[in-house]
Amino acid sequence: MHILTKVLLVIVALLAVAIVPLASVNAYNESRFELKYRDADLQRAAAEKSLENERNAKAAMQQKSEDDSKSAAERLASAQKDVDAKSAALRTAESELTAMRSTQQGILAHLESLDATFKANQLITASLTTELQDIRGKAIDAQRRAAELDAALAERTAELEVAEMARRQLQEAHKALEEANAASKTSLDQYIAAYGQLGGSRAGAVAQPVADRNVAATIIDVRARDGSTFAEINAGSRDGVQVGWTMMIGDGATYIGNIKITHVDVNRAVGVIELENPSARGEVKVGQRAIARAGE
Repeated sequence: MHILTKVLLVIVALLAVAIVPLASVNAYNESRFELKYRDADLQRAAAEKSLENERNAKAAMQQKSEDDSKSAAERLASAQKDVDAKSAALRTAESELTAMRSTQQGILAHLESLDATFKANQLITASLTTELQDIRGKAIDAQRRAAELDAALAERTAELEVAEMARRQLQEAHKALEEANAASKTSLDQYIAAYGQLGGSRAGAVAQPVADRNVAATIIDVRARDGSTFAEINAGSRDGVQVGWTMMIGDGATYIGNIKITHVDVNRAVGVIELENPSARGEVKVGQRAIARAGE
């Protein structure tokens, strides 16, 4: 056999011996490479997903940045407007301040003039105060005199009212006396014709107390009892009212009748109504006046 053939056979045998482990190594490496490929493919997919997420986040960030930029631009424009407005207001304020300073100078000059006028007015005020105090004293005296005159007028008016009521009472009493006198004369004539002249005067008459002062009161209650009419007045013993007094009752200037006092308290008194003529003069009512005159 040719030497080359032998060498070739040896080489082929060696290669066969070497190929077997290489084949097993290749098979092992192929499974490993396939696993690595799968891992790499998964990593690639994850990387692509992460890249997509990063792109989306970047897009969102870009959109947010654009929105922020627009908002900042709008705020900047608004701030610029505010600055412009404040600048205009500042210029206006400066102009007004200049005008106010000018006005202040005028006011200061006017105040100096007023100060001089005020000092002059102080002297005039002192003089007027003295005169005013004198006038006030005279006015107080005049008011006191007017009050005294008003009191005197009220007293005279009350006296006139009492006098008018007394006049009406006297007229009524005179009329009643005339009627009673006529009736008494008739009765007396009849008695004399039947029994002859009277032999003496009536004895045992009891004198009734008369008012020792002028008292004016108001009727506060009117009530009927046991066939008589009683009235209550808002004056009593502290006012000098006594049991047995006869007081005139009037409604304005109209004479209504009399009240004969029967009971007296400290500040109240009760009496029976006399000479009341509801059909002619009206009846006694709450609110009417009861008046006593000294000596009557």
